[in-house]
Amino acid sequence: MKTEQLISLLKIKEIYGDLPDEVTDITVDSREVKPGTIFVALKGIETDGFNYIDSAVENGSQLILSDRKKDLPEGVGLIKVKDPSKVSALFAEYLYDFPHESMTMVGVTGTNGKTTVSTMIHNLSISMSKKSAYLGTNGFKVNEDTYPSLNTTPETTRLHKRLKEAVERETEVFTMEVSSHALKLGRTFGIDFDIVIFTNMTQDHLDFHGTMEDYGFTKGLLFSQLGQDLKKTKYVILNDSDPWSKKYRSMTPHEVVTFGFNDSADFYPKNIEGSLEGTTFTLVTPEGEYNVKSPFVGDYNIENLMCAIISEWLQGYSLERIITAVEDMKAVSGRLEVLDNRLPFNLIIDFAHTPDALEKVIETIRPFNTGRLITVYGMTGERDYSKAKEMGRIASMSDYVVLTVDNPGNDDKNMLIEIVEEGMTHNNYAKEIDREQAIKIAIDYAQPGDTVFLAGKGREPYQIMENHVKEPHRDDLIALNFAYEKYNFPGYEN
Repeated sequence: MKTEQLISLLKIKEIYGDLPDEVTDITVDSREVKPGTIFVALKGIETDGFNYIDSAVENGSQLILSDRKKDLPEGVGLIKVKDPSKVSALFAEYLYDFPHESMTMVGVTGTNGKTTVSTMIHNLSISMSKKSAYLGTNGFKVNEDTYPSLNTTPETTRLHKRLKEAVERETEVFTMEVSSHALKLGRTFGIDFDIVIFTNMTQDHLDFHGTMEDYGFTKGLLFSQLGQDLKKTKYVILNDSDPWSKKYRSMTPHEVVTFGFNDSADFYPKNIEGSLEGTTFTLVTPEGEYNVKSPFVGDYNIENLMCAIISEWLQGYSLERIITAVEDMKAVSGRLEVLDNRLPFNLIIDFAHTPDALEKVIETIRPFNTGRLITVYGMTGERDYSKAKEMGRIASMSDYVVLTVDNPGNDDKNMLIEIVEEGMTHNNYAKEIDREQAIKIAIDYAQPGDTVFLAGKGREPYQIMENHVKEPHRDDLIALNFAYEKYNFPGYEN
């Protein structure tokens, strides 16, 4: 694309040095730079792209986008703007030819349930014979192919590049998790969503937002940014029982569809029966009642499933077809996932790392547990410590708890355990700073009929350790290995 054409999109800018005639790509990562790439010197939370301009130039960039001036070699130009993040989104849209316009864009926000709802929609879209893509905590997926992703919602230029890749593979529906961090930092600038979903709002990320008000209204950006153009068909799906939904309803002129457990919602369940193998219920809808056989466990997964069903319905599919497809769905990786039902005790992993999520999982497991409930929980490092005591109280709902750490980073591991320990309401617990050994303690303690619940990580494939080094770690594989060793199962790795 002609550089002059891109620059003409900006009314206020300062230009220094020699600009190239054309550019072909844009990135905030100097390691991704090649000739023809615009390098965006973006100032992040932990790093400042301004410090990597020289590296980008060495790798072939001839055009720098920054909020500060810098002397550069001959043949390299710099555009100084007030907000490089916003401008990079604008440039990416033009460079990648507005990829979101050719897909149905679905955005999912909320404290809990984003990954589950987004994955359910992705899988249902495939069942509806649509080419589908998903982007979120579990990576980037195009149909059945999965690629790693660094953030729940990637930085602006990387996000637009993912959209372009999806379009190149003829994707028709693109579902993505939209975090509050992404909304506050402008990572979703330029994305024109067709359907947006709010799951729930509970305490989390106060280390970043400061207050629940800021956290809540930041998520509201997803609804207000749907715009005012009523010629465009857009929908909002809201949790009928969450107080924030009333605020979000007022932020958009587009049609709102609600879900919940009360008959005030547009979609609600009744006649619920469940087990650790799944749930059956009657779904009441504006088009009548339908019997649903779901492979997902717990009331909160009924809410998540209703979100996915509504999303497909709003895209024009019949409820009969959608609900038939639900029966063939599989559990979402790392979300209330029962590992190897051949074991004499239940072994369950879940990503639960907020008070609300941890309590809901424990309350869901408890009725199906014939023995003791053993929970492994670790406080995440360098995060909102104000929830630690409450997490200890909720973990105490279990019969036995192993307190450990989760992505400790540069925090003192003993401190992370101690602040959770303050909330414990009984003395039936152990402490172990090594998460792998903590899992071993739980497996060794378990007897037939018990349930071991590993909270906080799901299938996350690493631990963030000192200096933010990511060390390989999988709760599920570690636990299975210890369990296989204990019971001499085939597949035990010596």
